Amino acid sequence: MPTFSSTTSDGRAALVRIKDYGTHEFRWAANYRLRFGEEMPVEQLVQELCNEKQRFTQRGGKRPFGVSLLYAGWDKHYGYQLYQSDPSGNYTGWKATCIGNNHAAAVSLLKQEYKEQSLEDAKKLAIKVLWKTLDVKLASEKIEMAVLKRKDGKTVLEELTDKELETLIAEHEKKEKEAETMAEKMPTPSDQTELAFLRLLERTKKLCDNVETNAHKIQAAAGQLEALLNKMHELNKAESNELVQYTRELNQLRIISQVAMQKSTENKLQQIERIPKLFPLLNGGGKEVEEKEEETGEQLQSSNEIRLKNKTIYEQELRDELFHRTHQDKKEIKHDEMQEQMANELLSLTRSLKENMKVAGNVIKDDNQRLVRMQQQVDSNEERLSAESVRLARHAYKCGFDCMLVFIVFFIFVSFIWMVLVMKIFPKKVYVPTVTPPPVQMPHSHAHGHVHGEL
Repeated sequence: MPTFSSTTSDGRAALVRIKDYGTHEFRWAANYRLRFGEEMPVEQLVQELCNEKQRFTQRGGKRPFGVSLLYAGWDKHYGYQLYQSDPSGNYTGWKATCIGNNHAAAVSLLKQEYKEQSLEDAKKLAIKVLWKTLDVKLASEKIEMAVLKRKDGKTVLEELTDKELETLIAEHEKKEKEAETMAEKMPTPSDQTELAFLRLLERTKKLCDNVETNAHKIQAAAGQLEALLNKMHELNKAESNELVQYTRELNQLRIISQVAMQKSTENKLQQIERIPKLFPLLNGGGKEVEEKEEETGEQLQSSNEIRLKNKTIYEQELRDELFHRTHQDKKEIKHDEMQEQMANELLSLTRSLKENMKVAGNVIKDDNQRLVRMQQQVDSNEERLSAESVRLARHAYKCGFDCMLVFIVFFIFVSFIWMVLVMKIFPKKVYVPTVTPPPVQMPHSHAHGHVHGEL
């Protein structure tokens, strides 16, 4: 099932190129069925039409088809398939796509919303895309929708009625109104960002119970908190007490992560003194956190407790080092260094793999372009070969006819020469009849005069 967009006359001309007026079947598909005894694959049929479109880009005195086409079909190899081709003849396969006005917005929406779903969900998604991309209000008389199905072993195209379209449009309008109502009740973007910041801050403080284990997580969370804080600064357009407080808390978390990253115990003790004694309570926008605290009964831990706990741990480590009880610690340090080295190696391998994938992608892209050029060259060579074949056939026919005439003339000439030679070598015998006179009886002497008289 082809669908076209852009120049209508070009689209109809392109379809005429592949249709037979008598049977309304695809000419190539009919030839394939006659030759191989089965239905033509969808992609091969699309490729034939795209080759025809591409040929028009190379012929002198003819312009290309200024039309993009969508093809939907089914075959036993890959099931339901969807393809799109541009005026140059290139085609690509899609799960869902769009052509026409505002196609970029429609394709972007399909990328976000599309997933493997039922037929009803697909219809609703199509209505949603049309609703958001059409320049006019969506109505049943302005759109047409059809569904490709398999019935009784045949591929059929069922067009939805106006009533079905009105039902789908009404359902979508209802959902849009509900979404607008919910959007009015939702908090502003600033409130949402602040709420996300507070929730992440609470989880990060709980990670501080075990700083050594969660050092990398705390550092990553600090980066996300910084991004949220910058977004809050942009939304509020001015400094406030809450933002200043959030900035201080973010700095405290950074100090904690830096302390955990220190390898020397002395450096850890020096860094731990930089942590303030308390995490001040959160006031602005903290209603969600307070409600959660009331439900769970958990209180946020003060930074003083964190500082004292970590200071005790680091002092114990320093005491063990002074009393030469660091044999196990050295092993752990060595193990950590090995892990860090392995992590760096893995990082370098990942980077090299990324570079290799990028290079491979470029190579594949170049190969695809080369294949396209080769395909174009093959098509042009095929046309030249067909023309040369016709010319050679005519020349061979003409030469055969001329050779036959020469052979006949030569045969007649040789036959004539041969007949002359035979006549010369074997002349015809002429039989001349000879008449023998009857014997003459001589008479007696007394009758001599009489006989003489008779003679």
